[in-house]
Amino acid sequence: MKASRCVDIIDDEAEVLDALTLLLSTAQIESRSYGSAEEYLTLNPLKEPACILLDNQLPGMSGIELLRQIVAATKDSTVIMITAYGDVPTAVSAMRAGAFHFVQKPFDAEALLTTVVEALSRTDETRDDPHEIKEFNARQALLTQREREVLALLLEGLPTKFIAQQLRISSRTAEHHRAAVIQSNIFLPLYGFLYESISAQY
Repeated sequence: MKASRCVDIIDDEAEVLDALTLLLSTAQIESRSYGSAEEYLTLNPLKEPACILLDNQLPGMSGIELLRQIVAATKDSTVIMITAYGDVPTAVSAMRAGAFHFVQKPFDAEALLTTVVEALSRTDETRDDPHEIKEFNARQALLTQREREVLALLLEGLPTKFIAQQLRISSRTAEHHRAAVIQSNIFLPLYGFLYESISAQY
């Protein structure tokens, strides 16, 4: 890692950069701030692993696009995605792309610090195929074909009513399959955010 206790922050909002810098300083964690993905890539050749707080909604290149470049270039990097526009499809895309975690604004300061500290301690682990994704795929393989179809639509953020219309089945049948997907605990490996979001859908 570039520094034993250093985090790169990438966000286009100056006030967010300042707030995160201050928050990290309370735990004696150094930080470097960048206003865009392009600025980060210009100043960082991506040759060494890093711990990164990355906003998804950036001008120009998106956070997800930058995440993919970071993971491809430095597989030991840990990237925590931060966004004010969190939803299930975005969270799944981030985790599948190799994100260490996914948090929403406004974030809980104590919880975020805990996540950062954990990320700093895990930069020596491979990001090629995280354990959470392996477990997710293993559980997905246990679903029926119809349940996998429902799962795919759930991951697009569709509620039960629209899933039924898309698959041309009754709402009751769609609800039955949705319940089976939820009860399989398939979302638990991808952090509580996904499980709570999917479970709350109607």
